[in-house]
Amino acid sequence: MMGFLVGALLFPALIGLLVIFHIGRPQKSPADTSNRINKIRLLWFALTREDYIAQFAPWLETDEMDKL
Repeated sequence: MMGFLVGALLFPALIGLLVIFHIGRPQKSPADTSNRINKIRLLWFALTREDYIAQFAPWLETDEMDKL
């Protein structure tokens, strides 16, 4: 039972570590290299407003199965 629990929590934990790593890594120019709040704000915007982002990324508007 304990092995199942560890296995079930491993994937979300790795995703969380990946997000924290990318928020903490140095930013590239032309982005402001000292402002971490903008990176967190961008992540939140991408997670909550996919309909708005789809205007700028047309591949988000189509189903992957339609491309096959």
